[in-house]
Amino acid sequence: MIKLKYRPEIDALRAIAVIAVIIYHAKIYFLGNLLFPGGFLGVDIFFVISGYLISSLILRELKENKTFSFKNFYERRARRILPALLTVILVSIPFAWKYILPTSFIDYAKSILFTIGFGSNFYFYFTGQIYGAESGLLKPLLHTWSLAIEEQFYIIFPLFLFIIYNYFRKNIILIICFIAFLSILFSQYLSDANPSLNFYILFSRSWELLFGTLIFLLENFRKEKFLNKYSNFFILLGLLLIISSFFLFKDSDGHPTIKSIYPIIGVAIIIYFSSGDKFMTKFLSNKIFVGIGLISYSLYLWHYPVFAFARIGYLTHSPFDYALVALLIFALSILTYFFIEKPFRSKKKIKLKKFLIILFTTLVFLLTVSLNIIINKGFTDRYPLDGKFNLDNFKYSEEVRLKKYELGSPDFTSKNKIKILIFGNSHGRDFFNIFALNKELFPNYEFSMMDGQVHCLKFINEKRLCKKKIIKKMLNIFNQSDVIIISTLYYEKDLEELDKVIQILKSHNKRIIITSNSPAFYYKNSRVLIDEFYFKNKRLPIEEEKLLIEKTKFKTKENHNLTHQILKEISRRNNIKFLNKDDYICNDTEQMCFILTEENEKINYNSSHITLAGAKYFGKKIAASNWLKID
Repeated sequence: MIKLKYRPEIDALRAIAVIAVIIYHAKIYFLGNLLFPGGFLGVDIFFVISGYLISSLILRELKENKTFSFKNFYERRARRILPALLTVILVSIPFAWKYILPTSFIDYAKSILFTIGFGSNFYFYFTGQIYGAESGLLKPLLHTWSLAIEEQFYIIFPLFLFIIYNYFRKNIILIICFIAFLSILFSQYLSDANPSLNFYILFSRSWELLFGTLIFLLENFRKEKFLNKYSNFFILLGLLLIISSFFLFKDSDGHPTIKSIYPIIGVAIIIYFSSGDKFMTKFLSNKIFVGIGLISYSLYLWHYPVFAFARIGYLTHSPFDYALVALLIFALSILTYFFIEKPFRSKKKIKLKKFLIILFTTLVFLLTVSLNIIINKGFTDRYPLDGKFNLDNFKYSEEVRLKKYELGSPDFTSKNKIKILIFGNSHGRDFFNIFALNKELFPNYEFSMMDGQVHCLKFINEKRLCKKKIIKKMLNIFNQSDVIIISTLYYEKDLEELDKVIQILKSHNKRIIITSNSPAFYYKNSRVLIDEFYFKNKRLPIEEEKLLIEKTKFKTKENHNLTHQILKEISRRNNIKFLNKDDYICNDTEQMCFILTEENEKINYNSSHITLAGAKYFGKKIAASNWLKID
């Protein structure tokens, strides 16, 4: 069996990666800005390291033994990954029972099944879970998407490398470079065509893993004289590339793309140029970095469910509480490393037969528990719900909303009505739902929806939105429309290009209205206030309690004043109407924002998006106040 020379600087890279990921998922703000907005790139660092170490194991064994033991490889991977992962899942089940509401409990059970089946990345993609979205913070096993990618890589890559080494050895570097290049091109294309799929799918990530392979292959061409002279400089450069990416990137940028190569190059440089007797290598090899690196896998496994349950259960109220959560994560990780990871990696301590029995028994148990949760509909008797304050309202992802209520983009069919096309992102979709669900209240208007980011409308004459071609149906809807309402969550680029977009739309003889940002409400633990009340009291609030929650909600409203002033000025100089959504979502005079409909259904399902019940409710308020008046 081939053993790799221990390289402490790689554990240091693991430490940097896992700390960045933990800080990112902790959602720590400093002076109003998210600390480490690009901390999610720590996962990409893990991919490069995995690619390097796996390639090292496979290629060295092939070189020294002229063959490769697939059995030993998969046994080692199983011992490395599964015991700690299954331990975390087992421990999380009682907390899920206590804290997770029934519909989300079903979602949690399904995520267990896909996690133990090495497919959680596909599960979270197909259920519409956008990584980095607020709803994801409450999914205890969301982070296992990255393990699924690695597991899929471990299944495919050994056979792939075995074939290339035995039959195309002379061209192995060219072949790896070519596939990595295709993967980069694919991820760049998919970042526009389908950003969510791009994030979760193996082939979009393959180039990061293959970078690790290339590092190992290129180590044979290292020149010691050059390394001795410049290694400290290049290692420092690699660290700067990695750490700066944590501050310069953000999840809304789309990932992975060609821009993601900066931290990947940083990791490659550090691994390639590290040498035991150099200052920067010694710096990275210090005991703190190495210690954190050794427990990095357990840290990664534990941090996300601990954060999720702390948020779901409203367990963090002060910096002291957050410090306790951090200590708990480290304590659990240390215990898991010494009592689960290390023993199960040792074939002497736990023989293969015993390992397989434990593994099989645990998997059968998890399968049984998960299926029972699904069959029993999340055990609804744990949280008896009142009237129409139903399970769907407590769904913390968009799954139910997207599957059951997607209202699409209806064709215009009436000759006598004003045809209104709403353009925007998911906030625009919320706005469209208000009118689509209240058609009878707006008899003079007909509504449709076009999804996209506002700055992309400048390409409408080229029949595309940024790089995405507009389908014929949507072009027909656009051409038939009389009025374009821009309703979106405005990005900085949208505001910069809005004047230009308005002029282009005017050239198509469109009347234009722009709306404000939808109010966003931020409160502890990323939860909607009415959820917290129900979670604690298992009932709806009485009138006095409801008013108090509505006033508290008003206080948590994010300040969009600067954006709204910019939008007002743009509407003034272009002589178009500006509408403020605060007018129907809140009551500024009373300093309160609505939380429940007249039928006691929840209005917001996260900080800024509204339920379908909320959309119907706001449609009535808009109609009653004649807020949307088009002359």
